[in-house]
Amino acid sequence: MRSEIIVESVAVGLTTLGIGSALMLVRVQNKWWPFIGTFLVGFLAHMGFEITGLNEKFCKKIIGDN
Repeated sequence: MRSEIIVESVAVGLTTLGIGSALMLVRVQNKWWPFIGTFLVGFLAHMGFEITGLNEKFCKKIIGDN
């Protein structure tokens, strides 16, 4: 496993934590919503980073051109 994946995972994790925490404030009756919502936020955040090129930019800036 690449050691750089930890830095990337922390960035995506913090994004998911921030948006997922905001989702927890939404009152709903179903208890499964926070889990599904947090997964979707993480998935969509990572896909968004890939599509916009931010993931590649982040890797090149932080990790370097290997």
